[in-house]
Amino acid sequence: MKTLLNILTDCWKDGHKVALGIFRFLIPIVILVKLLEESGLIPWLSLPLRPVMDLIGLPAELSLAWISCVLVSIYSGLMVLIALVPQLPDLSVAQMTVFGVLVLIAHSIILEVRIAGQCGAGMTFQCLLRLVGSVVAAFLLHLILDGFGLLQEKATILLSAQATSTWDAWLFQQIKTLAQIYVIICAVMLLQRFLDDFHISEWMGRLLGPVLRLLGVSPKAVSIVVIGFTMGLLYGSGVLIKNAQEGAISRRDALCAISLLGLSHSLIEDTLLLTLIGGSLWGLLGFRLAFTLAVGALINAFCPASAFRSDTEENDSHEEDSVDQCR
Repeated sequence: MKTLLNILTDCWKDGHKVALGIFRFLIPIVILVKLLEESGLIPWLSLPLRPVMDLIGLPAELSLAWISCVLVSIYSGLMVLIALVPQLPDLSVAQMTVFGVLVLIAHSIILEVRIAGQCGAGMTFQCLLRLVGSVVAAFLLHLILDGFGLLQEKATILLSAQATSTWDAWLFQQIKTLAQIYVIICAVMLLQRFLDDFHISEWMGRLLGPVLRLLGVSPKAVSIVVIGFTMGLLYGSGVLIKNAQEGAISRRDALCAISLLGLSHSLIEDTLLLTLIGGSLWGLLGFRLAFTLAVGALINAFCPASAFRSDTEENDSHEEDSVDQCR
């Protein structure tokens, strides 16, 4: 059995490798946001999505952080958010929870929708499901929180930045923020190890299994969804492709499973990450999961044929590549 030191070392090595890959995208984004800030273009660039942000009760400038999450990753969006915070009015816990739900449902779409397509689901349908679903979920949560006056206190953003007047101060602040994100990534690797060693997936499977079966998801597909919920979309889709190719699950099950995973995956890790910017745990986790199950019930009841890819779009070599990429 590995010692604690060996486990920590393995987690650090994994986190270091992931962090270096993420920083290749983060650093150019940080520089771009600074240039936009200095040029005064941020308010103008946020205008196209101002109606959407107004609808869900968020400052228009946060649309830049959301778009960064959608096109790249959650970490890139957090860097944009951190850069924008000094320019924004005080944000409430409710606002950061709404923003968190918006991000958690629709992030890394370019990669993850492609994975959904490799699992046999229509990519256009999956893209619309996540983009429209994120806005609808954020709007409903905004109505609930504002309507009942919940979570209106000022948000505590642990990953935050102060306004800087010189480039030297800005550079030091960005290095500090990147160092914090590096530590967070390594901590996420350790959390993943904890989830594996203590069989958290099995516990969530017992909890969610009966609900998923009520939605019409078969027992074999239930296990796949639970894997994706706890460990992430890449793990879940890898298992999904294998079962679909072996004929262990139906195409409808495959669609329902990948749709559920698109709306809710890495429930523990990603949720904890968004609490660092002031989001409420119950809103980020409980509401997102409830929304996902409700949408899953609708998909199961009114599954459109367009949500499936046609058989002519698939070939053996493409399927082999899909398995390799999703593992």
